[in-house]
Amino acid sequence: MAIFRKIHTQFWSDVFIQSLTPEQKFFFLYLLTNEKTKQCGIYEITLRQISYDTGYNVETVQKLLDFFIDCGKVRFSADSCEIAIKNWNKYNSSRSPDVQSLVNKEFKLVKNKELIEWVHSV
Repeated sequence: MAIFRKIHTQFWSDVFIQSLTPEQKFFFLYLLTNEKTKQCGIYEITLRQISYDTGYNVETVQKLLDFFIDCGKVRFSADSCEIAIKNWNKYNSSRSPDVQSLVNKEFKLVKNKELIEWVHSV
């Protein structure tokens, strides 16, 4: 299966996205598209990796991550180094049975099961 992440053009007209600074937009787009992302919306990554990829120091990464956590868009489990993106399916959904099967397999590999509940909660 090809590994890519599509970003709908509607992403840019989302009211929340429009309220962000350029730095915050870049960071959120990174969280949605980096090579560690999974189809289920929960993936394992370290702050050090994010720092390396984005060019931000670890303190700036933590500050940006805290912003999105406070906004209710992201959860981060420090114990398992897993990030969960709220509304992941809003811009990455697929009705394909193959994709749905992959999502179910990925959920089984999530270490912090609370993140699965959070991703699915309204």
